[in-house]
Amino acid sequence: MKLTIDNHDGNGSVDYSSTVVTDAKFRIERPWNAPCLCGFTLAPAAMGLPVPTRNGRVIVSDDSGALLFTGYVATEPMFTLAGQASAGAVYQTTVLAVSDEILLDRQPIPQSLPGYAQEANELLRAMLASSATSGLSFTGLAGSTLVNEFQADPGQSWAQNAGTLASMMRSVYRVLDGEISLLPVGSTVHTLSDADGTLNPAMLESSMVKGVANDVTVCGPSEPCAYVTELFEGDGTTVLFNLTELPYIPPASKTKPLVELFQEPSIDTQVWAINDSGSRLSLTADGLTCTGGDGFLGDTVLSLVNQLEIGGSLVLEAGGVQFGVITSGILNGIYGGSFTLADCVAGFQISQSGGGTSIAPVVYGTASGSSFTTTAGHMYTLRLRIYSNEQQRLLQSYISADDSGTHTYGGTYITAAASLLFEVQDTTGGVAQTPVVLYEGALTAAPSTCSMAVLNSASLECSVASMNITLQGPVWVESTPPGGSAIVRRIGTTAQGADCTIERTGRLHFYATSVPAAGELIGISYRTTHRSVARLASATSIATESAGGLLPGTAVWIGTVTSPAPRSSVDCENAATAILDLGTSRGAAWKGTYTGWNFETQGDIWPGDLLALTVAAADLTANVVVRSVVLDIENSVPELVKYAISFANDWADALAIKSSATVPTTVWLPQQPQTVEPLANLSGLTVTSVTGSAIAVSTNTTPPAGGGFEVRRRDWSFGPVTNSDLVLRSPVANFTIPREAVMEQYYIRMYDGSTPPNYSRFSSAVFVNVAL
Repeated sequence: MKLTIDNHDGNGSVDYSSTVVTDAKFRIERPWNAPCLCGFTLAPAAMGLPVPTRNGRVIVSDDSGALLFTGYVATEPMFTLAGQASAGAVYQTTVLAVSDEILLDRQPIPQSLPGYAQEANELLRAMLASSATSGLSFTGLAGSTLVNEFQADPGQSWAQNAGTLASMMRSVYRVLDGEISLLPVGSTVHTLSDADGTLNPAMLESSMVKGVANDVTVCGPSEPCAYVTELFEGDGTTVLFNLTELPYIPPASKTKPLVELFQEPSIDTQVWAINDSGSRLSLTADGLTCTGGDGFLGDTVLSLVNQLEIGGSLVLEAGGVQFGVITSGILNGIYGGSFTLADCVAGFQISQSGGGTSIAPVVYGTASGSSFTTTAGHMYTLRLRIYSNEQQRLLQSYISADDSGTHTYGGTYITAAASLLFEVQDTTGGVAQTPVVLYEGALTAAPSTCSMAVLNSASLECSVASMNITLQGPVWVESTPPGGSAIVRRIGTTAQGADCTIERTGRLHFYATSVPAAGELIGISYRTTHRSVARLASATSIATESAGGLLPGTAVWIGTVTSPAPRSSVDCENAATAILDLGTSRGAAWKGTYTGWNFETQGDIWPGDLLALTVAAADLTANVVVRSVVLDIENSVPELVKYAISFANDWADALAIKSSATVPTTVWLPQQPQTVEPLANLSGLTVTSVTGSAIAVSTNTTPPAGGGFEVRRRDWSFGPVTNSDLVLRSPVANFTIPREAVMEQYYIRMYDGSTPPNYSRFSSAVFVNVAL
């Protein structure tokens, strides 16, 4: 064994091996997805060596040179009196070192947007790049598992965030010799068998520590459910309209994902990615300032580090925009690929027209709508509104491992359309003028995620004072004046020149400048809210556990998944499926310990490695996941390193899926396990007309064979039974619902021809409060 310490005193790495006190423990601890620790006791004075200092660089290797630990002295060493010598008292020094990520853990974690649809190694690389620490590099595996949502917690250290991310993907991170790696569990396999002497059965303790679970209920957070279209009629004076149900609105902590004032000394690279080889971007008194470009889009760009999820109602607002003389490029744009015009999903194209600056919307790379000519010296806000009635566009990934291998559930995209609205507002002198709408339209197949660039310059001469992103729930308001066409009613503040706002108490509030006229039909689209939950069962396991009908075969597990955090009932279903894999696999319940010696000479053992155990005498064969390793260096000559290994598989000790036994008091628990996948929701249902006697709807969906569309007066009561709740069943996509009163409330789901019929997961609701 060799121990070297660099005290940063100009002497470089000094060999302290001969000063190690052998009566004290020399221990290296390798926990699961956390920093490694190394503790030892020295008597440096005996060899004329200085006492190790805090931040000293520590390296421990074996006789072959294989590294066992690298890190830094974490705190001032502790002194203990060892005895008296001819020269006086002799002290021993106890040192505690922490592995290399201690340098990262000392740095703050920036508040950042969630990362969507990125590989785990990309997210880990971004976390490293956001740190001010040098001397550490990252080596990740290409094509690692896709993480559909991850947001670093600024209240936790770098290592805690890295550990959470790695565990979500059933992986381990490791930091050794300044190199950070991310490895899937089982990347290294150690075969231990009593037949060839590589395993000593006397040092093995193992058992299946957790019972079967074959009926699983997973609880999640509140989610959007029914797709509501609610209609009111204006009377020329009313400004407050009470919604029939409370709309889904994200928590306040999620509604402002970005507030950027560009007032820092330099551009914040923890938030923004800079592509600026020509040094044309800077921060000035006017904010983000661009002084031109090379004539090509994509070469001078300031974009968000993380992508945006295109779900719910997004408002992207570039404020305090001022233009120079010659200017060409795209401001406040979202992109489905590279930062080119062809890949621009939506953005404001800036160009020269007749000696003035022109602003025009770009949709899917094509100029659309109307253009706006600016006035020299004026200041503008460019506001892009995007609305989708799907709040979640990416499903979380859940990974399990059972007797048949590793499985991933979820990780897919949710298709959805989106509405667009472009507006320009003159804000010169701090006076907000009425916004000018340049474009109203739709994206028939909106991307699930997009890159967002506040500035993409071909030759832009401009400045941007602020960039804000607001996330609302899936809420959109349109109104149709008597004899007129439908117009979008903009949701926001009076300073934005908006028409109305949606209150969390469930009220639609129009401002005094935008009161609906008498006879104006007001339509608001929103989603109701309920607690997400899913219940699944394994009929095969239940039959097996029933012992031929002699015993009750059902074994229930119910709780909440905390990581990866679900956002919807679909996420809960995928989590429940993964937990069923684990709960019905006895191999996933192994847990135990094993102690051996000098494994570093055969291939060092780390958390995340797999032990392939075989004990012929006990008829035991198991593959188990190493969770922690403790190395005790007991002899230097001859070298003797004891490995105390703790192992546990996914069901015995939560690995990729973290859960708790908590059941929210607001959840409505399913009475029976789900047996089939629900039909698609009628998210595209529209109300085509409302008269005094009928409501005409179009589901915009082809009915399933033998099925159709069921209309009821109450939600969550769908089924083949005919009762007072049932209004009608229609075998065709377009139908009318009879109307009997001023206020009507209907819920609609699709059903198929199976017995019993299968239904949509959520209803589409039509609420009407219009005079007969």
